[in-house]
Amino acid sequence: MGETAEKPDPLQGHTREWPSTPYSDEARAPAPPAETSCCIALFGDCTVDVDFPPAMRPENHLAVRLRRAFPGQPFLIRNLAESGGTAGDLIASGRMEAALATLARLDVAFVRYGVNDRKRDGIPACIANLEALCGRVVQKSVSAAIIVETGIWVDYPTHYLFDRNARLGPLYQAMRELAAEKGYPMVDVYAKMEMETRRGNWDLRVRGLPDREHTIHDDSFDQFFADDPAFFTNIHPNSRCLGMIADWEVEKLRALFGDRLPGLRTRDE
Repeated sequence: MGETAEKPDPLQGHTREWPSTPYSDEARAPAPPAETSCCIALFGDCTVDVDFPPAMRPENHLAVRLRRAFPGQPFLIRNLAESGGTAGDLIASGRMEAALATLARLDVAFVRYGVNDRKRDGIPACIANLEALCGRVVQKSVSAAIIVETGIWVDYPTHYLFDRNARLGPLYQAMRELAAEKGYPMVDVYAKMEMETRRGNWDLRVRGLPDREHTIHDDSFDQFFADDPAFFTNIHPNSRCLGMIADWEVEKLRALFGDRLPGLRTRDE
């Protein structure tokens, strides 16, 4: 053993000054000013306000893809979702106005509710609340693009204990009808998840019991519990699914706006 091996080595061969690389530069880039950026808000429930590290949350999945789909175009994303929330709760509690007040302005709003709404309200009330929420967004910004999203499809009976789709499917159909009536664009997450699963791409949700202590984010325990549908009975999307949803959201933005994000301004405008 040489002299170096006999001494403490706190840095272990690295200066701890992280180098400039494409990834590290992107991860540490400062947020652009709201005045000259496309401002995007994410409204929703626990499928949007997921309990993941920031780098794995929906806003970062979307940001990474927007930088590549719209290179050089500044944007800000605010995740205003609340786990356990419903569209009705957001309006009645006053949190809607408080959330909108945090935005300098709004160019795009993705709106995804359903899981909790279906538990607490009948379908007509869910749709009425969703319509009212979208109306509040329009009051905030007449020019904002409201994009309605359906929610999570589950792989019953192979990877879910009960047929939740039978309860949620009619709600999402009513959402499609509302979007068509009001002219709101839609990202049909529910239908797209079903399509992916039918293709064999079924690994789209976290595992474990639906509480934080038992949630498993990946397939590391599948070898022990893969034959037990209860192991997969968790409605929350995993990071792979969040990435796919972000791909679908970018696809919708490109269909609506071409190669330029809405709301971009120069400092003089």
